[in-house]
Amino acid sequence: MSKIKKRFNLKWMFEAPEAVLTYSNLKCGEKRFFVFGGHDRTLYLMDDKMQILDSVTFDGWCRCSYPVDITSDGCDEILVGAGDGNFLVLKFVKGLNKLATIMNYRSSGKVLCVTAGDLTNDGNIELIHCGEDKTVKIFENIDATSPKYVLYYDSWVTSCASGCLKLSNLKDPLQGLIIGTKNGMLQMIQIKDGSPDIIWQRQLGSQINAIDIGDVINNGYNDIIVGSDDSIVKIYNADGEELNNIEIEGGRPISVKVADIDGDNAKEIIVGSADGTLRIYHNQQIDSTNFELKWKTNTTNSIKIVSPIMDDEQGLINIIFGGYDRSLRCVSDFEWGEKPKLDVPDKMGTIKSEKPKVVEEELEQPIVKKTVPTNLRDYIFKILDETRVVDGVIKELQKIGYLKENIKNEFELMKSQKPGTYEKVSYSLWSLSEEDIGPGGVIQEPRAAAKIKTEIVEEVVSKGGDLIRALQKEKAPGLSEEQLKIDENLRYIIIHNLEKNKVIPTRTKLITEITILGYSESDVDEQVDLLKEHGVIQYSKSNPKGWRLTPQ
Repeated sequence: MSKIKKRFNLKWMFEAPEAVLTYSNLKCGEKRFFVFGGHDRTLYLMDDKMQILDSVTFDGWCRCSYPVDITSDGCDEILVGAGDGNFLVLKFVKGLNKLATIMNYRSSGKVLCVTAGDLTNDGNIELIHCGEDKTVKIFENIDATSPKYVLYYDSWVTSCASGCLKLSNLKDPLQGLIIGTKNGMLQMIQIKDGSPDIIWQRQLGSQINAIDIGDVINNGYNDIIVGSDDSIVKIYNADGEELNNIEIEGGRPISVKVADIDGDNAKEIIVGSADGTLRIYHNQQIDSTNFELKWKTNTTNSIKIVSPIMDDEQGLINIIFGGYDRSLRCVSDFEWGEKPKLDVPDKMGTIKSEKPKVVEEELEQPIVKKTVPTNLRDYIFKILDETRVVDGVIKELQKIGYLKENIKNEFELMKSQKPGTYEKVSYSLWSLSEEDIGPGGVIQEPRAAAKIKTEIVEEVVSKGGDLIRALQKEKAPGLSEEQLKIDENLRYIIIHNLEKNKVIPTRTKLITEITILGYSESDVDEQVDLLKEHGVIQYSKSNPKGWRLTPQ
């Protein structure tokens, strides 16, 4: 029996704190960084050594992001949309390796999609976000405090993409904006004569989840690739004509990207599905709509993000994908350089700008990191600082006998903590209750962390008992009284250790200090998880970083 040829290679895997809903590659000169976020309401900046460099916290899920070099300095900015309605532009600060907020706008509903492009054909990059408020908002630049154009729809705008497209009746290509809605409307928009102009629209009949733009027909012109809830990936040309469709067996396509992952000059279609399957489709002919499944791989949960990324050391394109299994995986195609190269023509040309792009003088100056609120806690402390309330509180506490430095440190600690504690939940899109799923099959924001029976809590608390022990017994009634007592003692020792030491820098050190007393590592690890899950302890990224008791 001949061996089955290996089709891809898993290069690395990173475990994220919670489900990953968005991911972007940030390029700055020759350096590359990873930007991702999701259910824990935080956007992370990570380097190629898997070290978290910075984070930005929101009041809602971090839902979408898009990289683009707005300031023409060789470093990408990151557009971000969150479930709390926040739309931000973040600037990568060279040298500090931090993210600075250079624009912030708040919408009335969840931001579901962000993108950018020179829609006005004047050398200036417009910023676009779409969402739950049934609008597409187009901002002129990063200095805008309100959108220049607003388009209204009859349902949520769930997906968007901007790219170079060539209409058959025009000589030159244009920068088109493609949007998709919850009720299945696909639309192409341009800015013409200073106003938004709908070039065409199609009704697909089911929610549009993902859109990308690229030449997959291998004819030299960019196409529009759309993934929707009817388990079909559809391919359109710039005129809105459907060229072909690919049926996705067993799962809805919820993430779609186009990239040449095997080095044959032809772009593949990368599809992440709700059933946890990553599928790669390729087209091996010029000017053809004959797509075939190249290979696929599976994860345990829905794949929310797929993204091609260039590996400069090896000179090939990798694929990063992840989602509800709380991971980022990086894979490469084993056929890179082995397939014959296709002579794919380049007929797109370039978009001619009406005015030369002028870089404003102030953008050439180093950008100073701003402190712009991104969540409710940040806004509260900003207002308290501006109204001098904090100064009054410090003076009152000094009268009682507290040191000024200790008071300030406590304020900084409070400011740096995430606004809420959330339970880790293993999501399976096929086992969620109707309560968890909103209209149109949209998963709802997480409810409060402890999903427990109120009567159990009230009974235990009223009797002065160990709440976590009662919950543990309710969850696993088979546990012996002896094991429950061991666990209860362990929790007391962990809490007492943190009360004494204030901060313990790593989980390993926290566990080791308990295991030397004779407890098993697995038992200690389980109780640390329980205490974290129920908000008794937490890991703080503020200095000094480490595990500590959660302030009550």
